Parts: sequence; C-alpha cells; structure tokens
Amino acid sequence: MSSEVASVYANALFSLALEQGDACLQQTRADLRQCALLFSLNPDLTRLLSLPTIPVAERVSIAKKIFGEEGYAPRLLFLLIDHGRVPFLGEIADTFDASMLDYQNTADVTVTTAVAMTPEQKERLRSALEQKLHKTIRITEHIDRSVLGGVVVQYGDTRIDNSVKYRLDALKQQLS
Repeated sequence: MSSEVASVYANALFSLALEQGDACLQQTRADLRQCALLFSLNPDLTRLLSLPTIPVAERVSIAKKIFGEEGYAPRLLFLLIDHGRVPFLGEIADTFDASMLDYQNTADVTVTTAVAMTPEQKERLRSALEQKLHKTIRITEHIDRSVLGGVVVQYGDTRIDNSVKYRLDALKQQLS
C-alpha cells in the first residue's frame, strides 16, 4: 500500500495529465516509470538528489541534465527535490500506475499455479474474473510447485487461494 505522501503527489499528477488527455496520461506514465526505474537501478542518484548539503538549485540542475525539462514527470521530480521527497518517486509511480489501471477499468491479476496453464484455462479464468470484477483483466502467471495443484489468484489486496497446499494446511489445522 502506498504512503499518503505518494498518494497526494500521484493523484495531483494524474489529475494534471488527465486534463491534457489520454496521450498525456500515457506519456506521463511512461516518463514516470522510466524515472522510477533509473532511481531504483541507481540508489546513489536518489541520495545525491536528496542531499541537503547541496543547494536545491544545484540538485534541480543535475536532474534537468539527466531528465530534461519537458513533461510532467521531470517537473514532478524538481518539486520532489525542492520538498525533500525524492525517495517517494517509486511509490508515486506505483500509485500513478494504479490510478491508470482504475481509469482504464483494468485490473492486474497474478495467478500462481503448480504447472503452466493452458491457453484455454487462462482464457476461462480471465473471462470468469472479468465477469466478477467488471474490469478488463491482465493476467501475470507464476509457477510455484509448492502449491501442488489448484490456483492462487491475487489482485489488489484480495487473495483467493484455491490451492491443494492451502486445503491440505486447512485440513491439518482441523485435525490438530
């Protein structure tokens, strides 16, 4: 779950980009994801742009050389530098992504099975989830042999565990 700080910035950014239309939303999302990726791959960059011993103007100048000045994502970064909130960039990007999915009436679902699902099984699951959630479903499949069989479905804060492992653990609890 994202922090309140990240939510405030992400929601404000989303509102600004939404006013400019879908193309701006897509571009802002892409730019924000690129910035967040760069920061996650280079933790020293986060530290550098957060150092209070370097004047804000100098830190913003460094960011401008790296990210340019065009678009909402770099301007958000300059604001984060000014307010000492650079470490929140990853969370802001994640919260912005969640807002985009909600706006597009789409849900990302992680499905864990012991063996790979057939295309038919995946499509039946997608169809059932779309009917249940009234959203377009994007499935990410994970293989975990420890589930033994069945399926574990995760979306948002909801987890549906219909795995053999879960049922065996529940039976074990009942018997002890």
